[in-house]
This record gives sequence, structure tokens and C-alpha cells, in this order.
Amino acid sequence: MTTTSTKPMIALETKEMADMLFAATQEVFVSMLGSEIHQLPEAEPERSALFDGVVSVIGLAGPVIGNGIFACSAGAACDLSSRFLIAEFSAVDEQVLDAVGEITNMIVGGFKNLLESITGQLQMSIPTVMYGKNITSRNSQADLAVVVRCAFAGGECELAVRLAAA
Repeated sequence: MTTTSTKPMIALETKEMADMLFAATQEVFVSMLGSEIHQLPEAEPERSALFDGVVSVIGLAGPVIGNGIFACSAGAACDLSSRFLIAEFSAVDEQVLDAVGEITNMIVGGFKNLLESITGQLQMSIPTVMYGKNITSRNSQADLAVVVRCAFAGGECELAVRLAAA
């Protein structure tokens, strides 16, 4: 017996999604953080590798579901927070975590606004921000996934979006 899926497919190419994610990131870095960025080549996936730093996740829901993720080192998080809050941060604290959450919110929100012309209206969750050493994660299956790595004067960051038809 054959079954056909009634789920709509996401009419978006990975390259197009990466371009939208970088454009949203660039807009936030230039206008809100006063920092130029450039895109780095995507690293080979190292799913078993451990990560030290800050990770922020925002959920997306609507005709597609998924999440947007922002990750960077503690030093990069402090640099971004210093730029955003116009104060000096040398260690990750509550203010740094809040700032990274808000930066993630602006980037994923900008990406969502671009994506809605293709998918229809989407909703976003509030950011969940984590900081630690030896962090590892596992991604669930998605119809479409993209990772964008960026460099700026204060370090590097990685943004990822994973989407599936609702």
C-alpha cells in the first residue's frame, strides 16, 4: 500500500534560505551593534563535538515549524553585549545572556519577516539562552536546514535555522 503525504513542501532552496539568514544577521549587526560582518564557509558538521559558549534558541510556528539558533563563544557574547548595551562586559552574566537573547530575537525576527512572503504568517517563541562548557546538542529531522557562520571584529558566531512542514 502506498501512502502520500498531505504535508505541504517548503518552497525554498537552502541557498536562498542562507542568503535570507545572512541578510537578517547583517542588518542587526550593522544597525544595532555597529559592526560589519562577513560570511565564513560552512564548517563540516561535527555533531559529536562539544561546544563552550552561549547558545540561544527561538521557536517558529505556523505553516512551517522549527527554530532559529544563535551560538558564539563567551568572549564573542561579551563583545556583542558590550556593543548592544554600550557597557563593558568581560564575563557572561545575566545581562549578557539577556542581550544575546535579544540579538537572537532581532535576527530570527528579521529572517521570519523575509520567510513569511513564502510560508505565510509565522509566530516566534521567546528566546531560551544557555551558557556552559561541553555543551552538545542533537537536531531532530527537518525538511530544510541551513547554517550560516559569520565573523566580526569581536569573534565569530553561527546561526542555524531548521524548518519542517507543519
